Amino acid sequence: MDPLNLRTPGLMILGTDTDVGKTYVACRILEELVRQKIVVGAYKPVASGGLAIEHGDAFRLWQASGCNRNLEQVNPQFFFAPLAPPVAAELEGRAVNDARMLDGAIEWESHCEFLVVEGAGGLMSPLSWSTTNASLANSLGLPIVLVSANRLGVVNQVMTTLIAAESLGLRVVCVVLNDVAVMDHHDQSVFTNERLLQATLDQMVNPPKLARLGFGKAGFCPPMDWHVFSVQCP
Repeated sequence: MDPLNLRTPGLMILGTDTDVGKTYVACRILEELVRQKIVVGAYKPVASGGLAIEHGDAFRLWQASGCNRNLEQVNPQFFFAPLAPPVAAELEGRAVNDARMLDGAIEWESHCEFLVVEGAGGLMSPLSWSTTNASLANSLGLPIVLVSANRLGVVNQVMTTLIAAESLGLRVVCVVLNDVAVMDHHDQSVFTNERLLQATLDQMVNPPKLARLGFGKAGFCPPMDWHVFSVQCP
């Protein structure tokens, strides 16, 4: 995919895996920006899995953005099967349109001051037969917020994803350690993952910030200035 060089600042929300809470984190970021009186756009280029777009991630993102534009602009390509988008599309006799993913981002430029883009799955998850989240992030040129679930194995998942992102020339500006459930006392790592992950990140030359989002919480700890994150990124 060719680079777009978007004029509108923004962030791309990606995960270390599926079901790590990307949409929940993206919604909390959107809500914080709305409270700062920033006109935000929410964009999920492609999604799969669900009964209808009105019951999926796009609807929650749209609400968190203050209902800017409509669901078709938030999520222009939706497929029903809970599978990778290219396979879900194939089951409907359709195909993911790569150009539409980029065009949809461009269309947001005149409708928002800040664009939050949510991918589907992990960094290398396929969005089409030829495009991954990583290649879309490269084309959009947006800094990345990496969402990880607070559970055993998270440090390896985060560091592996960061190394892959760096090798592809992508900028991860923040890692969000997301408590995806009430503290599970059977997984003792939930009490130590944050400290261990921070110590591991500190060994990097230019480490991303680390924030934690408690289960059911609206605020990040420590607070992050998401708008400045993007604006200050070269």
